[in-house]
Amino acid sequence: MEEPTTEGEMAKSEADLSETPESAATPEDMIANAMSAAPAPIAAEATILGYPEEGRGNWPEEPAPELVELRAGTNGWTCIVDIPDTPGNDPMCLNETYLEVFMSSLTLTDAPSTGIGFGYMLQGGGPVGSPPHIMVFAPESNDSIGAFGTEPGPMPWIMFPETSQQHLMVLLPPPAEAVAAEEDKIANAMSAAPAPIAAEATILGYPEEGRGNWPEEPAPELVELRAGTNGWTCIVDIPDTPGNDPMCLNETYLEVFMSSLTLTDAPSTGIGFGYMLQGGGPVGSPPHMMVFVPESNESLVAFGTEPGPFPWIMFAETPSQHLMVLAR
Repeated sequence: MEEPTTEGEMAKSEADLSETPESAATPEDMIANAMSAAPAPIAAEATILGYPEEGRGNWPEEPAPELVELRAGTNGWTCIVDIPDTPGNDPMCLNETYLEVFMSSLTLTDAPSTGIGFGYMLQGGGPVGSPPHIMVFAPESNDSIGAFGTEPGPMPWIMFPETSQQHLMVLLPPPAEAVAAEEDKIANAMSAAPAPIAAEATILGYPEEGRGNWPEEPAPELVELRAGTNGWTCIVDIPDTPGNDPMCLNETYLEVFMSSLTLTDAPSTGIGFGYMLQGGGPVGSPPHMMVFVPESNESLVAFGTEPGPFPWIMFAETPSQHLMVLAR
C-alpha cells in the first residue's frame, strides 16, 4: 500500500472525509484522516488504527470491538481514525501512555496510575466538539489538577474529572501572525498564545537593560505593559536572543519562569503550561508548548533530552525541568 506522505495528502479536509461513510472510505483516506490529528513529524511514522465495520459496537454498555491496524509504525505513537459514530471529525494521535488511557476507556477498565500521556487532536472534535487541542494525562499530578475547572473553554480544563481517565484539555490552534517587538510589544507578546487566552492576559516586557548580567546575577524586574484579568501572563520577545520568542504562561509556569530569572528554585507542586506559538527559546525550537508537572517527575525520565519533534525534557534534573511539546 502506498502511504500518503505529502502535506496535501496529509491535510485532507473534514469535508473530503466526512462525506464518505467510513465503511466506504479507502485505506489511504483513513490513514490521511488519522495523520491529520498530529504534527507531521509525529504522524509520519506513527502506527495507524481504524475501527471495524461495527464501529464501537455497544460501547459503553460493553467493551468496544478491537481496533484494526491499517499501518505499522516505528516511533511509538499511534494515530486513530475519526470515531465513526460521532457527528464531527475527531481523529487523534497518542503517545504510548495516552494510548493506554484511550484503550482503557474502550475496554471499560482503569487507566494507568503513572506516566505522562499526550494526545493530539489538531482537527478538534471529541465528545464536546472542542477546537484543536492536546490532551495531557499526568496521574501523579492529580493533587494539582483540582486547580483547573471542568467547564469546556479556552483555558485548560479537566475532562472526565474524578475518574482514572481524567486529563487536561489544552487549546492548541495554529499560531497567530508574527509581530516584531520593535513594532508593537503588546501584539508581539500576545502572538505567543491562542487569541482567547492572550486577549485578557497581563503583558510584561523587559526594561532597557534587558536581562542585565543574568545568569551571573538575577535579572532586573520585568515591566508591566498591560494589566490582565484571566491569570495568564504574556511576555515580550527576549531582547538578547537572536530569534523571536514571546511566551504566554499560566500562573504556575510564570513562577517557573520568574524563578529562572531570579536564580531561585521553581515550585515543587502545580501544573504549568507555557505557550510559545512563535517558537524560539534557547534552542530555537519550532512552535511549542511547555508542560511543567513536578509531581510527575519520576515519569519524566521516560522522555529524552534531545530537542526534536517528540516531547523532550528541557533543563533536565533541575527544579525547572519541563517537557517541550511540539504545537504544529
